[in-house]
Amino acid sequence: MWGRVIEIMTAVWLAASPFVFGVQADPGLLWADLGVALLICVLSAFSYWHPTRHAHLLILLVSLGLIVWGRFAVVPPTPPHQNHIVVGVFLLMMALIPNEASLPPRVWRERPAGEQVP
Repeated sequence: MWGRVIEIMTAVWLAASPFVFGVQADPGLLWADLGVALLICVLSAFSYWHPTRHAHLLILLVSLGLIVWGRFAVVPPTPPHQNHIVVGVFLLMMALIPNEASLPPRVWRERPAGEQVP
């Protein structure tokens, strides 16, 4: 589940980035970043619950939206929009990591204790 933790940390960065880049006076950009960050946190958190364990895959759509928005909102992209592109690309990579990435393969976990490998 370390991938989900990194997604939540990235969402915190996205929520803080309007203040880092000094664009908090632009309410559209501020609330958009806060809304997208909240959506990323919610989708990552839902992945911890077994019935919605694949919710993190919806972050792929969110990250594609961030990339497109960052690229085409302002031409040429300003630093806050360049940040959206970088965060979007990073989230594309993180969203592909399975929840059980740090566990041994499922076949190894399902083998009864004491069974010998042929």
